Order: sequence, then structure tokens, then C-alpha cells
Amino acid sequence: MFVPAPTVSVCCITYNHEAYLVQAIESVLTQKTDFTVEMVIGEDCSADGTRRIAQEYECRYPGRIRVLTPAHNLGIMPNLMATMARCTGEFIAFLEGDDYWTDPTKLQRQVEALRSQPASAMCFHDAEIFYDDNSSPSCNFSVKFAEILSASGTDCREFTQHDLGRLGWFMPSASMLFRASGLLPLPGWFVGVFSGDYTLQLLSTRHGSALYLPHVMSRYRLHAGGVMQTSHNTLAQNGRRIFENEHYRRAFAPHLHVFFNQYLEHLYFERSEMFSKAGQRWQQLYFYFKAVSIDNQRLLHHAKRVMRRIGKKTGAA
Repeated sequence: MFVPAPTVSVCCITYNHEAYLVQAIESVLTQKTDFTVEMVIGEDCSADGTRRIAQEYECRYPGRIRVLTPAHNLGIMPNLMATMARCTGEFIAFLEGDDYWTDPTKLQRQVEALRSQPASAMCFHDAEIFYDDNSSPSCNFSVKFAEILSASGTDCREFTQHDLGRLGWFMPSASMLFRASGLLPLPGWFVGVFSGDYTLQLLSTRHGSALYLPHVMSRYRLHAGGVMQTSHNTLAQNGRRIFENEHYRRAFAPHLHVFFNQYLEHLYFERSEMFSKAGQRWQQLYFYFKAVSIDNQRLLHHAKRVMRRIGKKTGAA
């Protein structure tokens, strides 16, 4: 059966999403478009029935759904890199296996928006955050980030890479649509980052702005097994955040470094405190020094603080 080359590849990474994956896949299959859409599912050796579900859909929709089945668990970022590398569309949409789309015109709207704005590199939209166990009320990203995102309107707002550096993470991951030409191939250091979606946004906006559509077209699920719910502020997590921000400084323009430096200062102080609590004095001092010496202006600021503290102690004595 001949299948036209896809305009959009849906990159879907999934692990232990047996309870959610059908909803994610069906939300892709119900998209109404005047172009071809493929779905590439990276199934990362789940311990439940996720792989079986994905392969059943692959059999039912040959050519439209492809399932990647590594022999061993890759981990989130290697799985994302491997799945994106197999996407062949002009555009790449992102969808994790525990989220889903709610508007059948989502992809059509986003592709039309990017084609009408050739200087833009990606497009995203509003989304609803909801708790799978109904433990808290749901809310939209435009409410959570009301100072950044509008909740209604017809005009597309544009965000530059500088805006992303200044504002940080505010884009719903399941809302993102990228021009593949401005994103692939992903750099080798991507494998070690903590925030894959934010890194994708920074990489994409090297080549143009991010268009925002003020329409709720997906749902972002929070549940006990989700990545954000199981991520804790550990030494390992802190190390990955340091790793990604150090690489941001190497990969992106100097005018963005002030934002990465501010976060690195916080992360180095945090790591110093972790080593202090563990009784590892030399590591504590090493990361304290990295924090205070992140740049010359900040070094002067911290030196003045230390001198004031010394002066207060001397006066009290």
C-alpha cells in the first residue's frame, strides 16, 4: 500500500503507559488534516502492556504508525533522540504517551500557522493541566502562566529565543510542533539533559520565533508514575541540570548567558549545600566557589556580602 511522505511526524515516547497510550494514539488518529500524518512511537521496554498496545495499533494502521522496539531500556533522552531520528516529516509534533490532544484541528491549525509565518521555527498552544486522580482541580497553562500566555484571542504571539532564556519553561510539551529542518539532528549532548522539551525549544528557536496559538488543544496529565511527579531534588538531578545549563552556554548565543549563569549560580549553591549536609567539605567548597565566581560582576557582589558579614561579626565582638 502506497503511503505519501508525511507532512507531520508525531514523535511519541512512552514507558509504562498502558493505562493512557490508547487515548494518546486515538487523539492522533482523529486529526483532520489535508496532509499526511505519521506517528512514530518509541516504546522503551515497558514493564506493563504498553508495547503490546503500540504494536496492535501498528498492525491496524500500517504506514501510519511505526513502533520502535529497542532490546533494552534506553532511558528518556536516548529514547527521545532515537525516536526523533526516525521521524521523516517536514514538521515534528511532540506527544508523550500519557498526554493527549483534544482538538481534531490542532495539527492543521499549527501547520497553517507556520506556513503563513516562514520566519517562525515552531508553534505551540494552550493546554489543560489535570490530575489523573482528581486530587486537585485542573487549570490551563494560560492561567498558570498568566503573565506570559493569553487565554484567548485570534492573533498569534511570537516568542524569541531570548524570551525563552529569560522566561524559562512555560510551553506545554504536547502542544509543540517544530520545523524538522531547524531541529534535527539533535546534538550529542542532548542525551544528558534534564529538561528535554525546554532544550528542544531552545534548539528550535535558534532558527526563528515560537508562535503561540491561544487555544486549548491538548491535556497535560499529572499522575503518580509521571516524570515530573517522580523527579526529586537529588544530587543526580542537580547534576543533570548543571550539565544542561553548562551546555546551553556553549551552544547558544552570548546574550543568553546571563540567564543560564543565574540558574547555574543557584544550582552550584544548591549542590554545595547538598555536599555540606553529606559532610563532604571539599566538594562543598568547590561548588561554593563555582557559584560565587560564575561571572566577574557576581563575584564582586558576593565579595561585598562576605565583607559585610565579616564587618558585622567584628563589630559584635
